[in-house]
Amino acid sequence: MKLRQLQLLCQVVDCKLNVSKAARVMHTTQPNVSRQLQALEQELGIGIFVRSKKKILALTDAGNEALQSARRAIREIESIGQIGQADSLQQTGSLTIAASHAQARYSLPQVVREFMTKHPKVRLVLLQGGPDQITDWVSQGQADIAITSETNKLIPDLALFPCHKHSRILLVPQGHPLKRITKPTLEQLAKYPLITYNASFSVYRRVEEAFARKRLVPNIVLSATDVDVMKTYVRLGLGVAIVASLAFNAREDKYLQAIDANHLFEPNLINIGLRKGTYLKPYVYDFIEMFSPPLRREQIKRVLFNM
Repeated sequence: MKLRQLQLLCQVVDCKLNVSKAARVMHTTQPNVSRQLQALEQELGIGIFVRSKKKILALTDAGNEALQSARRAIREIESIGQIGQADSLQQTGSLTIAASHAQARYSLPQVVREFMTKHPKVRLVLLQGGPDQITDWVSQGQADIAITSETNKLIPDLALFPCHKHSRILLVPQGHPLKRITKPTLEQLAKYPLITYNASFSVYRRVEEAFARKRLVPNIVLSATDVDVMKTYVRLGLGVAIVASLAFNAREDKYLQAIDANHLFEPNLINIGLRKGTYLKPYVYDFIEMFSPPLRREQIKRVLFNM
């Protein structure tokens, strides 16, 4: 069994089973990819893929297990290489953070500024997406750190570390009738069109659950991943937005008003996600501690390496 075969297996899956695309990414030919994968199947004594003639349709159950093992093996080998480079490259390299728009826009700027001041030779990359996409990026090695709310997707090789809780607010245009009510009820809120995060965010599920407990149906007219997009439609008078409290700035959002919604919806838990078994450079731990000071590197190492 060769490392190259494991890498090709992972790349074919990451390219949505498109062997030609995987070959281009790996700088080889399609026939070579096919030969290497067939040789891997023969050595393992299992069928990794479901095929129709020469086309790959899906992973078999055994193939899915082989994929997870291949990803772990590749990460272990990468970690060994990183350890060898650590002494000479501790303060240089890159760090890719996967986060939601709200985290990237409102939670991270001060942390990023502090980090870049301390580590000017480290190149930072910010990827923005929904919770499932964010955790996939880290699980697949496309990002180093996930900063995400709770996700419905179980990823066995991802360790989640709780960091912050964000309360909920309602955003309304200036002069909206709800602003005249001290503590709006769900019954009162149900009378208005609502705007919130899309279904991949735990907020959407919690909004639906809160209304369901009161036997109400929320009138969600628009959902989005970008809180600034939601604000735009609130300003246009198209609905009441249910968002994280961190997304409101009275000085910047002067055409909007915020209403506390802690009594209506549970707070949202924000986690840092890291791949298990991954060696992290010292500056990665620095970033984590800047974002969530209670998280210490020894605590993180114990979880990542099952110590």
